[in-house]
Amino acid sequence: MLTRPPADQPLAGAAARVHRMEVVALAASRCAALLNVVVALTTGAGRGEAFGPVVVLAAVLLAESTALVWLSWRRGGLSPAAGVADLLVGCAALAVNGLLVSGVDVHTWGFFAYPYTLVASCATGLAFPRPAQVVAGSLACAVVYAVSDHAASGQPLWNAVPNAGSYLGIAPVVWAVARQLRRLAAELDEEKARSLATARREAVLKERAQHARLLHDRVLQTMETLSRGAWIQDPWMRDQVRAEAGWVRWLVENGPEAEEVHDLGGALRALAQERTRRGLRVTVRFPPPPAGDFGAVPGAVADALLAATHEALTNVSKHAGVDRASVRAAVEDGVVVVTVVDRGRGFDVSATPAGIGLTQSIRARLTEMGGEALVESEPGGGTCVELRAPLTDTGLVP
Repeated sequence: MLTRPPADQPLAGAAARVHRMEVVALAASRCAALLNVVVALTTGAGRGEAFGPVVVLAAVLLAESTALVWLSWRRGGLSPAAGVADLLVGCAALAVNGLLVSGVDVHTWGFFAYPYTLVASCATGLAFPRPAQVVAGSLACAVVYAVSDHAASGQPLWNAVPNAGSYLGIAPVVWAVARQLRRLAAELDEEKARSLATARREAVLKERAQHARLLHDRVLQTMETLSRGAWIQDPWMRDQVRAEAGWVRWLVENGPEAEEVHDLGGALRALAQERTRRGLRVTVRFPPPPAGDFGAVPGAVADALLAATHEALTNVSKHAGVDRASVRAAVEDGVVVVTVVDRGRGFDVSATPAGIGLTQSIRARLTEMGGEALVESEPGGGTCVELRAPLTDTGLVP
């Protein structure tokens, strides 16, 4: 069921225009209702003692209608509370008007509350979100009118049934039309929001594609040239440049979205395939769900783990002296764990030279998310790198 949002959540777009149109319709219906009153009073001007009191009643209805329209305009729509108040005023006007003209030969023009409340019942269809509320309000007006008409004219109650039934036709129809307009406006706003989001994303992808071309045409080619030539004398630095060039090429070849991981499992498999093509055969293993379900892993956490895994596999290629490695990923007790294992030459962790292991930037990124990177190795015994990060990215430092 579509309802009007709270006052502290202003409407925008098509929804706002629809609610402004509803207020305009409310004002127009009240003008028509009051016009009936003016015509009735003009017809019966100066006739009998009842004329003065019914003029006072008409003034009250004018004041109430003016206040209702003004408040609805300020708020951007007719609230259910205002609808209840308006119903009470309408029913009271019917009762008071019936008593004022009871037993007096002015019923034709003097009982103007009926045509007034009949037209004014449009507000009931605009104010209430549920059809049962609209029907209940319409029935209330119909019952009060029937009793008031009986008191004013002395005719049987059943004589008023045809006129009373008119209340049940106006407000429900107004409610149905307003509901459909609100639904269409909400769908239009949602579609507009989706279109804007798609346009923004396409603009971002286009910009990233341009950056990828620049990386490929300039930075990547320079890095790969340096890694293959004799310009860099330090072997470790040459390997480091080669590894970083591989990372840049992976970003370029996997498209503008390579930096954004939407599925950690799929991204790890893609990374393994890329490394296998380059000569390092990587086996990826996941346990069965739920431990092997990575759908709840936030993008920032998956990004950090993928970058760290890439770094670990780069180290295997550079230092382990083997052509095989394995990657295992699982969700364990709210923590995502990625383990990279090789059976290579290993090293003494306590005496790790600079550049071996995960870089400070990767470690820092995991630490910011409440995670950690653990490295276990010994000469001749291979290496195990365990990457851990919480399932949520609430640990991110602002």
